[in-house]
Amino acid sequence: MEKDNVVRLITIRGSANESETLAGMMRNAGYPVRATHIETLEELQEAFKNQVFDLVLCAVKTPTISAQQALEYIAKTGKDVPVVVTVPQYDDKLATQMMEAGARDVVPETSQKLLLLTITRELGDLRERRRHRQANIMFMESEKRNRALMESSRDAIAYLHEGMHIYVNSSYLEMFGYAHPEDVESVPIMDMISAEDQKSFKEILKQLGKGENPEHAFEFKAVTAAGSTFSAKMEFAAAAIEGEQCTQIIIRNTANEGSAELQKELDALKRQDLVTGLYNRNYFMEELEKIQKAFMEHKASNCALMQIELDQFKKLQESLGPAASDLLLSDFATVLKKCVGPQDLAARYAGDIFTIIYQQKDLAAVQKIADAIRKAAENHIFQVESQSITSTCSIGIYRLTEQSTTTKNVLNYLDMACRKAHKDGGNRVHLHSAEDEMAKNEEDRKWIQTVRAALQKDSFHLAFQPIVSLHAEPGEKYEVLLRLKNSNGKEIPPVEFLVPAEQAGLMREIDRWVIRQCAKVLVKKRSVNTDLRFFIKLSQDSLKDPTLLVWISKLLKAARLHGDCMVFEASEPYVLASLKETKTFVSGLKQLHCLFAVDHVGAESDNLSYLNHLDASYLKISGALISAMLAEDSKRDLVKTIAERGTAERRKTIASHVQDPNTLALLWQFGVNFIQGNYLQPPNAELAYDFNAKDED
Repeated sequence: MEKDNVVRLITIRGSANESETLAGMMRNAGYPVRATHIETLEELQEAFKNQVFDLVLCAVKTPTISAQQALEYIAKTGKDVPVVVTVPQYDDKLATQMMEAGARDVVPETSQKLLLLTITRELGDLRERRRHRQANIMFMESEKRNRALMESSRDAIAYLHEGMHIYVNSSYLEMFGYAHPEDVESVPIMDMISAEDQKSFKEILKQLGKGENPEHAFEFKAVTAAGSTFSAKMEFAAAAIEGEQCTQIIIRNTANEGSAELQKELDALKRQDLVTGLYNRNYFMEELEKIQKAFMEHKASNCALMQIELDQFKKLQESLGPAASDLLLSDFATVLKKCVGPQDLAARYAGDIFTIIYQQKDLAAVQKIADAIRKAAENHIFQVESQSITSTCSIGIYRLTEQSTTTKNVLNYLDMACRKAHKDGGNRVHLHSAEDEMAKNEEDRKWIQTVRAALQKDSFHLAFQPIVSLHAEPGEKYEVLLRLKNSNGKEIPPVEFLVPAEQAGLMREIDRWVIRQCAKVLVKKRSVNTDLRFFIKLSQDSLKDPTLLVWISKLLKAARLHGDCMVFEASEPYVLASLKETKTFVSGLKQLHCLFAVDHVGAESDNLSYLNHLDASYLKISGALISAMLAEDSKRDLVKTIAERGTAERRKTIASHVQDPNTLALLWQFGVNFIQGNYLQPPNAELAYDFNAKDED
C-alpha cells in the first residue's frame, strides 16, 4: 500500500488493547490504518463477507481462536490477504507449521522493528501483486479489444513474419476455406498466391524484408485450400504481435458475393459445437476470460467451474467407431443440458471433455448439481444405433477466486480435480483444494529430485525398439527410449517423471545424457556393425538450445563417430511451435552429416506445408493415426497422403505403434518404408532384433 492510502487491517489478538497497540505502532510509522479487532472465528468470517482487507496480524494463539484456524479459513476464501503471525518466542518448527498453513511470515512479538519491516515488505508485495493483476487485466483487455476488432472485421486480416502466418482472423479463414487458425499458421503466404503472381509477390517480400511497405495494393489471383482461385487485393502495414515485428496484411475479395444473412448465420455457428449443440471451446474460453477479469476487479463472486469426462470413453470409442461415438456424446450432452440454468454455460471443451461455468451459485449448490449429473449419467441408458450402452462419468470442480490469475492455471486446476476423481475409481466428484495443489507440488518436487539424482548417478537406462524396413532396405535402425526404475526395480512410466522434469527445465540435461549414452553404445557396436543407426528424441527445450549443435559436434569428434549414425527426432507439435529454431537446428545437423526426423506427423492436422521448410530425412507417422486407420477412412487417407508425399520428396516414412498384421499389410500397400511397434518387438534393453531373419521372411 502507498502510505497515503488507508491500510485495512485485521488484528487477531486476545484483547482490544493489544490490537490498538499494533495499530498505533503502524500509525506512528506513517501508515493511515483502519483496524478491525477480531476475537473469534465467527467475527473473522463476518468481517471477510463485508470488506476487502490488506493485512492480517495474528497472534499464534488466543483464548478463542488460533492462528491455524484463521489461516485455514482465509485460505478457503481464496482472497489475497497477507497474514503475519506473531509468536512469544521464535520457534523453527512452529514457524514452519504456520508458513505451510499459509502465513507470509512468523515474527517474535518482542521485535517491533522486525515486525514493522515485515509489514512494509508484505504491504509492498501486496501492492505489486495487485498492480500486476491490474496490468494483466489491462493487457488482456487491450489484446482482447485488438483481437475483437480484427475478428469482427469483414476484411480478411493476417499477420506475417518472414512470409509465414502467425495470426489470422475468422474472415481470413473463411475467405481461404480453412477451418482452424492452426491450419494456416504453418502455411506460407506464397502458397495462397497463384503461380503467375508469385514472381511479383517475391519482389514485395523483398521490400518488406527491408522494412519498406509497398505504396499500392497488390492485385493478384488468390488460391484457396481447395485449390480454387479468386481475384483479390492485398494491402500492407507494419505491425507487432506479442513483441515480434511483423507485417499486417488485409485481403479483399474484389468479386465478393457473400450475403449479410449468410454471414450472420456463420457468426452464430462459430459459437456452437456441431456434434453436441453445446457451446464450443472458443466461446467457453472467451467467457472464462471475462469472468476472470470481473474477479480481478472484485466485480464477481460465487463462480465455479466443472469438468466432466465419461469414464472408459476410449474403450467405448474403439468398439463403437467414430460416428457412433459422436452419437453417444450428443446423448450425454442432452443429459448435461438438463442441469444447466439460464445463467450457466455448458460447452464441449475437447473430445469427451465437457465444461460448465456456474455463476451466482454457491459451492454447496454446485457440488449438489455435480452429484446429480453423476447419478444421471450412471442411471442413463445411452441408445447408440442398435446398442444400449451404460457409462459413468468423473467430475472435477474448481472454485474461481481473485488469485486465479491465468486461464492456464484455472484449467490446470480444473483438470487436476477431474483427474483425481478418475484416479480414485471414476463415477465420483472431486473439489479441487489447496491440499491437492500442495500434494501435486510435493509429488513434482520428489520427481524432480529423483530425476536429478538419476542424472548424477547415471541411474537412467536406455531401451531400444527396432525400426524395420518393409522393402528389405539394408541396415539396422533402433528408436532410443529413456527408462527409469523405482526402488523396487519396477519401470516407471516416462510421462510421470518427464513432465515434472520439463517443467523444472531439466530436459536439455536429460537429452544430452541420452545422446552421450547413445554415443557410447555406437562406439562399441559399430566396430562390428557399421550400418547401425539410432533415432534419438529431442525436447522442445533442446530444439531451442543454440549450444547443442556445437556440443554434438564435439561429442562426435571425441567419439570418432560419423554423424549419419544419429537421427535426431522432434515431435510435430514442437516443430510447429518452434519452426524457425527447428529450421536453423536442422541446417546445422546437415553440416554435421546427422539426419533429422519429424515424429508424430499428422498429429496436429493434415496440413503438412510446414515440411517445405525442413530438410527432414524421415517422417514418423503419428501412432494415433496408425491405430485408427483400420476403423476410420479419414485417418487411412491421411496416412496414405503422408506416405505418398514422402515418396515424392524422397523422405523415408516410418509407421510407429504397429500392433497387428492387418495394419502392416495396408502400410506396405501405401508404400510406407519402415515400421516400428510391439507387433515386431517391444522396447528392449539389448539390441536384440534379428534384422537378417526378417529380410529372409
